[in-house]
Amino acid sequence: MRNIWWLAGIGALIWVGAQARAEVVHPLTTAFQATGARPSGYSINDWVRVKPARASNLALLADKVSHELHLAGPAVVQNGASYQKISETRTVAGITTRLIVERLSSGDTYLVFDRSVPHGFEGLNESQTLFRHVLTPYGRIHQDINLEGNIAGRLSRKKETAVVQAALHAVGAQQTNGINTIGYMSYAGKSPFISTSDQLDGQPVNVQVALSYNSYTHQTQVYVGSPLITVTY
Repeated sequence: MRNIWWLAGIGALIWVGAQARAEVVHPLTTAFQATGARPSGYSINDWVRVKPARASNLALLADKVSHELHLAGPAVVQNGASYQKISETRTVAGITTRLIVERLSSGDTYLVFDRSVPHGFEGLNESQTLFRHVLTPYGRIHQDINLEGNIAGRLSRKKETAVVQAALHAVGAQQTNGINTIGYMSYAGKSPFISTSDQLDGQPVNVQVALSYNSYTHQTQVYVGSPLITVTY
């Protein structure tokens, strides 16, 4: 695939990718496909609380994971009263990857990977594979994935409801925690095909679908996220 510079050297990680797809990526893309929207981009945010034995030297930790992510970008060091943080960001062909290593005054250290892609779902499985492979030795992975797309024109409220229902139904999730306004529509649910979940209004959820109309582009924006949508809509 063109422009996927981070793929070098991960051929041996296919088994990790297969596991990741089974857990999140496949059901999420299934839900998105059910909306009938055209893919326009995605974002992945993974983080772990680093095991103490691996968090003794912040600079060495940042350098090691930067190398494994093939970032090779300038490190930005920030120090405050309650934290120490090292971050690196690299953008190639519109694809932005960011690494954050942060230690709080409590002593807890967090490792965060973030990637946003503005053109379709290119490299989604490969990004998932790489992030999981690098983060797994450091602690339990927490993940957010957001898929974005669009449908031409403005949909009727009935059609919007049908699109949301189709997405949730495709992964066996029923509507819960719904917001239905003139500006946007958003519903969450719990799919049996996704192993992890979060809490929203006291209910377990692991997939969310939202629609909003963009008057500038005359398109209906479609968002499908797990466990929740974490981008602005």
